[in-house]
Amino acid sequence: MLAVIGFACSDSNNNSDSATVNGNVEQSQSNAKALPEGTVVTMATVTSNGSINTIDGAETTTDANGDFSLTFNANTAQNFVVVAENNGSEAMGFLSANVENGQTILLKPIDTESTAESNVFARLVAQGDADIVTKSDIETIVTASNESEVRSNASLVSQFAASLASSAEARADFFANEVEENGEEKLEATLSILADAQAQLEADLTAASSTQAETEAYDLFIETTASAFVSAGVEANKAAQAIEVWGRVMINNISSASEDVENSVRTQTSIMAGIAIDAAVRAEAEASEMSDDSKQAIVDAGVTLKAALRTAVGVKADVETAFEEYQEDVQTAMESDSSVEANFVISVNTEINSQTGAKTVFENAISSTTSADLALNIFATFFSNVESTSDDNAGSTSMSEANLEAVTSIIILTNLAS
Repeated sequence: MLAVIGFACSDSNNNSDSATVNGNVEQSQSNAKALPEGTVVTMATVTSNGSINTIDGAETTTDANGDFSLTFNANTAQNFVVVAENNGSEAMGFLSANVENGQTILLKPIDTESTAESNVFARLVAQGDADIVTKSDIETIVTASNESEVRSNASLVSQFAASLASSAEARADFFANEVEENGEEKLEATLSILADAQAQLEADLTAASSTQAETEAYDLFIETTASAFVSAGVEANKAAQAIEVWGRVMINNISSASEDVENSVRTQTSIMAGIAIDAAVRAEAEASEMSDDSKQAIVDAGVTLKAALRTAVGVKADVETAFEEYQEDVQTAMESDSSVEANFVISVNTEINSQTGAKTVFENAISSTTSADLALNIFATFFSNVESTSDDNAGSTSMSEANLEAVTSIIILTNLAS
């Protein structure tokens, strides 16, 4: 059995000559059953070609509960991996951040899902991308629904690694090119929030005593991850764009995977996009002159959207339907508001969704794009084209400039994923 170990928290210990990893080896999250007492746990490192080399002298065994405490010299290498072995069953787990002597690291329980994560991490090291892909990225995409296929399919591991690298590159490019002020600082803040979200997840999973508790831990993790850009000071509409770009590049890079695997990844990316788009639309609605009733209708539409995305479990047609119905609900709320001219909303939406409209051109261009740079350019062009369509129709409306800007942003956002 292979498994991934990631940080739950890191504290200083009294021995500055070594670091300590505390964890537990389980057969799976579903039965939460520990491997037999006496499982050998050894520290190792991932080499530049993705192979695993154990470190002499860094070894311990699990107790009757599957718990272990492993001390090692962190100065020997990086890309550390914990290998757990019992009667031919092997578990492997990586430490995803730089480790220093003096640290004590608490790890989430090792299971079959984290096994698949470990395989992907080793591949990322081999292809030279482990520094740009975060543990939270891997955690988001490798799930209980796809871990079995990932563990048993080296080609799929390579696809996941390539997809994660492309998406991470898209994130970095976004902050460099699309975030107007202090992009580098906001990227660092985002990565810090993602690391904290991962740490909280690992701590929650360590403490979880039921399937419900584990589900709640993962739900909180996805919510926090999807909100990381905004929490780091990125404008909500830009953050929604970034999350949608990240998800599109991810899905497009695994197009040759099985339908089940693709659906499992789309489950995650669509829920994150739904959270980000809903937050951005609500922010624009609050900035508009729409009535409280209209704003509440938009809030309600977002609640319905996120519930529908969870029910869709990544099935493409159902995900598309959820976003389309959300767009219709938000559009209806705007058209019904006295501060918004319905003809403007209808005209812009009709034009951009025509055969040669901005939305149609956008969907045709983004549907198979695997390049981060190209994806960002496609999104930027879509935003620009919708704004141009809005400007062309603005002459026939008496809406205030602030309301016009908010309504246009909402039209863009609700067309991103619908």
